[in-house]
Amino acid sequence: MSLEFNHIPVMLEEIDRILTPYKSGLYVDCTFGGGGITKKILSKKNTKVLSLDRDNFVEPFSKVISKQYNKRFEFINDKFSNLQNILSERNFQKTPVAIIFDLGLSSFQIDNPERGFSYRQDGLLKMTMGKNNISAHDIVNKLDQKNLKNIFNLFGEDRDSGLIAKLIVQKRQDKEITSTQELVEIILRAKRYKNNKYNKVDSCAKIFQSIRMIVNKELTELYEGLIFGIKNLSIDGKIVVITFHSLEDKLVKKVFDFFSNKKKGTSRYLPENNQNENFNILNIVSRKPVVASEKEVKKNNRARSAKLRYAIKIKDNSFEFKRSSLNLEKYFQLEEAIYA
Repeated sequence: MSLEFNHIPVMLEEIDRILTPYKSGLYVDCTFGGGGITKKILSKKNTKVLSLDRDNFVEPFSKVISKQYNKRFEFINDKFSNLQNILSERNFQKTPVAIIFDLGLSSFQIDNPERGFSYRQDGLLKMTMGKNNISAHDIVNKLDQKNLKNIFNLFGEDRDSGLIAKLIVQKRQDKEITSTQELVEIILRAKRYKNNKYNKVDSCAKIFQSIRMIVNKELTELYEGLIFGIKNLSIDGKIVVITFHSLEDKLVKKVFDFFSNKKKGTSRYLPENNQNENFNILNIVSRKPVVASEKEVKKNNRARSAKLRYAIKIKDNSFEFKRSSLNLEKYFQLEEAIYA
């Protein structure tokens, strides 16, 4: 069980401050991971935690916590896009007083070469977080050059997206690309096109991240989790989201802005029924995201890209929300096209 203690939750102190004073009631930890956030909440009296994680690898960690807090803790191996059904099926008497999303990879995911997430270690091309229909192997070996370029360009914002896609297609004509290091070498080959001595392995990060996001349909997952979270949150309840990617942070900001009637950056072609006061549901405490302290970044380098945003629910109005209002359809549609 030692892997549990190798995963350090990012900005745990900040989450604790936001949730303080802790209310009596149900808390939903949408990304259980090693259980750090869940344990912090359960350490407070009169709290109950429902924890979700799509990765069945973490179930042994949940059993350790269940032995200590068996009457106040429940773990479900599922995606948080299913939050609405999960809450309905369990018929909780009270709605959640807080919902927390800690996105990105857990240490035991990225540090395990068998999972295929890291460009620093050799492993099979997987990058699956759990309950997946496709893997990184499928993306790299089956998609055409145009779709590969679009993924690397939109989700990775890599300036060499076109060349990398071209080289992948050329390479797999000889044989399938099966390992992370084969993919790394293709990316570095593209980077060396203008500089023969180029060998910075960190330049692979954006490509690996873009593939992982598509494999796990991460943007759609986040969008659906946020919408269901806002619908189910209790009045004065708090929704907290930590992101590690600019696109994820943009999505969270747009959703929070929309539901607080600060619709800057959303579509100017909204239908009339999407422009009424029923969307004044959230109160955004601060427009600027919270970032990790210098002290935390020194201890945990992965915290350097983390951004935390949170909001408080002030009304319980029913709503029907159109995803197109966010002006991010090209990303969602690309995910859907790959999964079709």
